[in-house]
Amino acid sequence: MKVEFITRENADRLIIVFAGWAMDPRPFKGLRRDGYDIALVWDYNSMHIDWSFAGAYSEICIIAWSLGVYASAISTYAIDSRVTRRVAINGTLYPVDRRRGIPENIFRGTLEGLNERNLLKFYRRMAGSRERFELFAANMPQRQVDELKTELEAFYPLPLLAHEPLKRWDMAIIGRDDAIFPAVNQWRAWQGTPIEILDEPHLIDIRKIIDHYIVDKERMSSRFARQQDTYDDNTPVQANIVERLCNMAEARGIDKYAGMRGARVLEIGCGTGLLSRHINQWCDCETSFEMWDIAGKAPLQGPQRIFRQTDAETSIMRIPSSSVDIIASSSTIQWFNSPTRFFVECSRILASGGYLIASTFVKGNLYEVAQATGRSLPLLSARQWSEIIPDTFDVIDWYSYSYTLEFDSAIEVFRHLKGSGVNSLDRDSAGDSHIRNALAHYGADLDGKYRATYRPLLFILRKK
Repeated sequence: MKVEFITRENADRLIIVFAGWAMDPRPFKGLRRDGYDIALVWDYNSMHIDWSFAGAYSEICIIAWSLGVYASAISTYAIDSRVTRRVAINGTLYPVDRRRGIPENIFRGTLEGLNERNLLKFYRRMAGSRERFELFAANMPQRQVDELKTELEAFYPLPLLAHEPLKRWDMAIIGRDDAIFPAVNQWRAWQGTPIEILDEPHLIDIRKIIDHYIVDKERMSSRFARQQDTYDDNTPVQANIVERLCNMAEARGIDKYAGMRGARVLEIGCGTGLLSRHINQWCDCETSFEMWDIAGKAPLQGPQRIFRQTDAETSIMRIPSSSVDIIASSSTIQWFNSPTRFFVECSRILASGGYLIASTFVKGNLYEVAQATGRSLPLLSARQWSEIIPDTFDVIDWYSYSYTLEFDSAIEVFRHLKGSGVNSLDRDSAGDSHIRNALAHYGADLDGKYRATYRPLLFILRKK
């Protein structure tokens, strides 16, 4: 495999894009994401890769497309301890497979008939439309056919491997019109993994995938830091969530569990302390209560009360196993790149019988804002959240509900979002912001009110 940096600004986080077959860096030159360096991996003539280029990064996200899905899955074991999000695009862990990949007769026909003319046909089928092919052709890869044939042979038959392909993926994106990996085969292959089906061909705009699925943590941190003084006044839904979450926990006796002599409690995303103050009432002076947040300052002080300003998603990977009794988090983990990895790490660091008490938001959250802006967080449905829970947990409580706020104008909705740090009109990697368009498209209901509907999910898990 070959590696080339597309953007390199000495960031602390890295996105690695595994390209498909017959690619080189030319079609990917426009990729960027604030707060991340981006490296491209291509050319699978050899499945070996030297990971020294990734040594300095605290967090790594994997975006893998087409045959790059399989290539990434068999090659990233050495860096897995720092990998959060993994997104598969129009590919599977079964490159040549009648039901879960490219049917063997099609793959073999491509391999045996490969020449300059048929390669161009492949690119056209991959693009799906004349317009998209013309855009692709402006930056077409410059590879030799003999080299590409050898690369394709690396996937058929599959080589004997030292490891089975990694199974942990956060999202599988399937193009409904994919003419290379049939969409139905992809759907079969990714059962048990959250799936997003798009009206797209095999060639998908990876820049848009990165914008949507990779969190700009530096911007998020600065945004929440700016709104520390206005957050509580603009977040009645968060206060409601905390009250319900604490009532759930106390009904299960978790408040008494937290008050045990020598108990260890970790709160992730303490913010201004809405949940912290409730938890503090459960704990005595011998309870170790550590609060983490990516922005802000300590909401509580005192003996055994510790605050750390940190990226919890990566810091939790460095906590010793079985060292925490309770993990609590409210309205935070929807901002993580990988909820799947977060659950795995929570299970690892919790002691046997320990609890994870948390809330997040599910798909459809702030749907009115999404309709007006065309933007939303890549949230999971309640069912998808349940499917990524490791089998090391028992589900003690689990429910979702809706909470609707009313406003007199569209601009008041966006002032509310800005005051809470949840700004849906941030610029994307192309520098676009759409405030005027969003205001024009934010419709009032029949009573003249403008509404914003939150959809929280609350749950309590106990480690077996």
